[in-house]
Amino acid sequence: MKRAALALACAAAFAAAVSAAARTVEDASGKVFEFASPPSAATVVPSISQEIFAIGAQDFLLGNSNYCIYPEAAKSKPRLGGLLNPDYEKIASFKPDIFLLPLSPTGRAIARRLESVGVRAFFTNPEGIGNISKDVALLGKVFFRDAEAEKIARGFDAELSSPEGRAAGRGRRALFMFGNMAAGAGSFVGGLLEACGLENCAGPSGAPWPVLSREFIVASAPEIIFAEVSSSADESEIMRRFKSDPAWASTPAVKGSKICFIHRDIATIPSPRVLEALRIMREFCAKN
Repeated sequence: MKRAALALACAAAFAAAVSAAARTVEDASGKVFEFASPPSAATVVPSISQEIFAIGAQDFLLGNSNYCIYPEAAKSKPRLGGLLNPDYEKIASFKPDIFLLPLSPTGRAIARRLESVGVRAFFTNPEGIGNISKDVALLGKVFFRDAEAEKIARGFDAELSSPEGRAAGRGRRALFMFGNMAAGAGSFVGGLLEACGLENCAGPSGAPWPVLSREFIVASAPEIIFAEVSSSADESEIMRRFKSDPAWASTPAVKGSKICFIHRDIATIPSPRVLEALRIMREFCAKN
């Protein structure tokens, strides 16, 4: 009887401990999930993969995007396709507890297909510089890494909102170009321009990633231009294009050689790593 009572007491204590550790987490769509322990997960979004590694939850990540190259360990995870071409069959075969996607039309479309084969979708926040720290904190709750996530989120927000950093741009007009597209209002890169204290020339377009007309370029007259590159060869080609095109050549930025190149690895993925791009941008503004 004593042994039975002891076993019953131990079982009750274990159940209570599990219950105490269990948590409910609401995703960005408002759906509520219950987790008794960190769930197994997968994603095809590089930013989400980077955030999972940043908070130290990579052991729960079963697979990620074909385009995940940072940190180095991310390359060793099984590849599940990309946001535009997920490998649905492979994803389903891994049977993750949750599949992490951004709250967007594309994310919802992928979620519907995955949920039809029994894979639950968990949504992170839409694109936006202010949502990066929110997603880090959210993933911290999902994977029971609250303290680590909160530390990263607080540090990110503090650096982003630094008064000294925001004074670097001195209100000058600027563009951040990705090929023929500019970072506009609502894009996370547009948020980087704002965090430098710059006026985003592409903001009035109303689109997050507008293609600018030559008339718009001339009229907006950017004083500083940031451009995404992947190599020094890209830099040379972009400079040649800017100087040979009458619209670009007319801008104060090109006339004054106020052009700063940012590597795509730190400029195209909305994760805490964008702070590396922000530091380069602020330093360039301060020196120019």
